[in-house]
Amino acid sequence: MPDIKLGNCLLCGKKTVLFSSENDTLLKCMGCGVVFDESSMLGKSYYENERIPHVDEKKIKSRKRNAKQRIKLIRKMLKKESSLIDIGCGEGLFLQEAKNYVNNVYGIEPTKAYAAYAEENMNLDVHQGTLESFECPDNSFDMVTMFHVLEHLSSPSQALGKIYSWLKKNGHIVIEVPNIESPTAQHKGLNWELIYPEHRFYFSPSSLQYLLKKNNFEIISVRFRDFDQYRTGIGTNLRKLGIIFSALKNKKQPKTAEKHTQTYAPKKSKNSILKGIRRTIQLPLRAFLGWLAMKLKRSDYILVIAMKVEKNQ
Repeated sequence: MPDIKLGNCLLCGKKTVLFSSENDTLLKCMGCGVVFDESSMLGKSYYENERIPHVDEKKIKSRKRNAKQRIKLIRKMLKKESSLIDIGCGEGLFLQEAKNYVNNVYGIEPTKAYAAYAEENMNLDVHQGTLESFECPDNSFDMVTMFHVLEHLSSPSQALGKIYSWLKKNGHIVIEVPNIESPTAQHKGLNWELIYPEHRFYFSPSSLQYLLKKNNFEIISVRFRDFDQYRTGIGTNLRKLGIIFSALKNKKQPKTAEKHTQTYAPKKSKNSILKGIRRTIQLPLRAFLGWLAMKLKRSDYILVIAMKVEKNQ
């Protein structure tokens, strides 16, 4: 059994253990199971100016596809007369997609470059600031969404309490976070790409549901997904599905002057055709493996939909 470290869980108050013997600031609660980093405390100025100084236009296409995939998971819950606010809305791509189904959409975004892009390029109503700095009347929204935000906050429970007051009766909250119990996370341990200083908390399906129930939300649905689900690399998805193999790599031969002569032009043309064929085959294969990883709950993200319930229930 791992050594108990003095201190209490930041969510439920119970004792904690070291998440890994190689890191003495990453702790796991013995009660609710959440993992949190004692040393992760990045300030407001970091998120406003330093984190992302500009919008990466090269990533817009994949982010748009990702936004559409998220909308698909909640499409049945969206109504034209509803109101929706996205916390940490980034460039506004999810809200832009949501506008096709909901008349009233709003955003909160701490990063100045992202907030400006959302307002100027997407014509969205965005509050540049944090969840903590945003104020609105109680019962203002039918739905609150927050994708990869909760794990950054210093007090997730306090944030959910504030969101609870914003929601109308039977309003919904949609949360997506990294899954610390995903096959990839368990395999890579501290080398998992989603363990880094920006993340204060690391949730599992059970610890996220515990937190929501504690704050008077009823769980409606728990889904598993990845970023740009149907374009994830074939090798990445095979590893998620537990199919580990070592690919044979052809050793590159030294280049010679002969390889640059015109006699090799036909081979280049043939290679281009082969590359086109491979791409044609890879796209549906990627989509199928992405879908399979999601269905088998082996993806790296958890997406939970929950509903506000009365506190006396």
